[in-house]
Amino acid sequence: MKLDAKTYLGHLRAYVNDHYVTDNGTDGHVVLQEKIFFPDPAKRARIRKIKLLLPGPGIAFKLDQEQSQSNCGRRSKPPLFHFLDDNAKPWSKRCDFVVFYVDGKSFNADCIEFKSGSIAGPSIKEQLKAGSHWVRSLKKTIEFYADESRRIRLRKFIFGDKDDPEDYLDANRQLNADPSVRYYHFDEVDGLLLSDLQNESVQEL
Repeated sequence: MKLDAKTYLGHLRAYVNDHYVTDNGTDGHVVLQEKIFFPDPAKRARIRKIKLLLPGPGIAFKLDQEQSQSNCGRRSKPPLFHFLDDNAKPWSKRCDFVVFYVDGKSFNADCIEFKSGSIAGPSIKEQLKAGSHWVRSLKKTIEFYADESRRIRLRKFIFGDKDDPEDYLDANRQLNADPSVRYYHFDEVDGLLLSDLQNESVQEL
């Protein structure tokens, strides 16, 4: 059964594990928060917080959400798919955030990675690719079990603090290593309407 965008989001809220939800979007925006580690070990890690306005109802997931292990006090990332081994497997990769939101009649998913320093490494490309796979897997799971479907418009973004990223970007500020990924500096994206962010590449799922 094909659902309209707002209804599909409501069903998605009901199906997902709250452990991964970082913001329900109830105030017309989502706040994404992540600890940023610097390449220079002399610099202390700090919390980076970004507020993004929503054009309609939305919900934000933090896929690398950590949880405490009660038996040893350490923190670890729970597996995204609990029935699969998560040790160095392709599905263990994840991006920092996925934000689902309604924009008019369309249903959207933006995969977002926070990055301090260099954006040249291949891991960013792989993490955002893994994020899109997670969205596709979630969509298919709902289709198989609940017989509910909806077209999803997916985009991928890096938010970073590199002062001179131009060597790694094309004229449209898409990543040279992966033209489907759009780069924004933290300062220029904070407080913007999510649907106003530009990306030359939109994937239809």
